[in-house]
Amino acid sequence: MRDPRVGPGLLMIEGRQYGFCLEGVWKSELLPRPGLVVDVKFDRAGRIVEITAVSDLQPGEEPAGGSLHKAKTMGVEILRRIATQCGMAGRWRR
Repeated sequence: MRDPRVGPGLLMIEGRQYGFCLEGVWKSELLPRPGLVVDVKFDRAGRIVEITAVSDLQPGEEPAGGSLHKAKTMGVEILRRIATQCGMAGRWRR
């Protein structure tokens, strides 16, 4: 994540970049910052409509009480469900 307070925000999801602004889409009390793990919701056109901080984890950091692999698997599953709801299911490949 690129910090949207110093210019346009940028998220990387499965190798694809998504630009965003804080207004209207940022739904967390935590301030956005590079490396923050987030949950992203898209509209049917593939635009970001909501971003929520999932935790204070940094990329590659082990979640408390669980394995990194399990957390990644759960994250991919969540993104697949979001993509399906937004009509983008065919775009998700592992």
